[in-house]
Amino acid sequence: MRRRGLKFLRVALAVMMFAGLTAALVDFRGAVPVSVGYWLASAQFIPSALAMSAGAAFALAWIIILVITLAVGRVYCSVVCPLGIYQDLVARVVGWVRRQKALSPFRPEHTKVRQLFFWGTVAGIAFGGAGLTLALLDPYSIYGRMASDLFRPVVTLGNNALVGVAGSLGWEQLYRVIPPWAGLGALALPAAMLALVTGLSAWRGRLYCNTICPVGTLLGFVSARSAFRLALDRDACRKCGDCLRECKAQCIDLRAGTIDASRCVGCYNCIDACHELGIRHRWSWGRRESDVMAKVAADPSRRVFLAATVAALTAAGARRLGATEPAAPSAPRNFSPGICPPGAESVDQFLDRCTACHLCLSACPTHVLQPAFLEYGWTGLMKPRLDYSASFCNFDCRRCLEVCPDGAISPLGLADKQVTRIGLAQLDVEQCIVKAKGTDCAACSEHCPTKAVDTIPYGANLRLPQVNNDLCIGCGACEFACPAQPKKAIIVAGQRQHDRAERKVEGKAKDPRKQADFPF
Repeated sequence: MRRRGLKFLRVALAVMMFAGLTAALVDFRGAVPVSVGYWLASAQFIPSALAMSAGAAFALAWIIILVITLAVGRVYCSVVCPLGIYQDLVARVVGWVRRQKALSPFRPEHTKVRQLFFWGTVAGIAFGGAGLTLALLDPYSIYGRMASDLFRPVVTLGNNALVGVAGSLGWEQLYRVIPPWAGLGALALPAAMLALVTGLSAWRGRLYCNTICPVGTLLGFVSARSAFRLALDRDACRKCGDCLRECKAQCIDLRAGTIDASRCVGCYNCIDACHELGIRHRWSWGRRESDVMAKVAADPSRRVFLAATVAALTAAGARRLGATEPAAPSAPRNFSPGICPPGAESVDQFLDRCTACHLCLSACPTHVLQPAFLEYGWTGLMKPRLDYSASFCNFDCRRCLEVCPDGAISPLGLADKQVTRIGLAQLDVEQCIVKAKGTDCAACSEHCPTKAVDTIPYGANLRLPQVNNDLCIGCGACEFACPAQPKKAIIVAGQRQHDRAERKVEGKAKDPRKQADFPF
């Protein structure tokens, strides 16, 4: 029973982590508390490291992960990382379909491919492309986009399909929700990663983790020097091969009697499968071994690997902490074609820190946050943006500020958020239906929460809107409410550098989604 305890504990913790994080990412009704997604995402390696570099001193999860890895190996990959757990689920389903698990004989690591992706990541971070590099390769963010952009719409469709059945049974808790599909351009990369990770997992278990994932490579380097490592007891082992059927990393070499600790993900399936108690943890520090791990430890290229990695990451951290805010490019009136959330401070800082995990997209109650395609440029691929053709930023909401795990969106208080200017409304009076059609409207003024849009007398008993830039925060309520077609008469132009607006709130603005009282 004792030998089964480690696997049971690992599975229990992994199920809780995966279920909680997935629920937060696929939540389309705002039913999951913000704190659930925030704390589970903050336990991830890359978001925690970024949060600390952004000034969140409490974000110590990445240090804890390194310490645990140095003690007992890469349990992070099997317990905490959602992409790793997803791969285990795929492998398990494939095993059920096959009905009989095939042997997974030892395969040497793909050293050159592994280091290519890792060094590419380090270079991207060190030379100023941290935001895009980590967005492409951070395993948590990859799973976040898969769940939020692909799984969430499918779950929504399933909900809508059950509404009629639930209604006929007298259960009114279900209601129809518009599926939150992103544009095809923004969906292409999550779909490609889903296909790649699923295909590799079905073929060879944790091949993605031990070949492409830079976090897996870094933790594998630490794990190869861990204090307690899984090892084969050569006296007890009968070389029956049961462990090979369970090893998802193909890191057990029965012929040599060794386990590659750099690729072992600490799932403990092999311990559970071995009826001879031939696999157990062994204290490894101070031992002189002739096996593969001893050669790895003595390899001078690995020492160079470690020294250069630490130096590059230290330089990157110093650059992120010490760099001043980059100057905005020469664009008229601080303009940005992509609008980033309040709390980001600027588009440049947001793109540098955000890893596009899309947890904020799932948490946003109005679904105004959408994945970018090229609105920010190619460096902002997949990063969240405010799309006022889809919705608006709720004046009294700060969920995206509360849920961001990597410091890309600072947790402003509600009062500060309500005066943070992320864009400016621009009015085209020639397009406004008051002037174009001689019809009364005032939709933009009625729905503006800061009263930045007001009306002035125009013609015979009509009122024409005007914008007070000092009060505008760029929330998009006016643009979303504007009924002019095919082009909106009032649109919000994003600001590359955020600043503060004046405060003047008179009563409560109408909800832009409720426009039944328009007289046209």
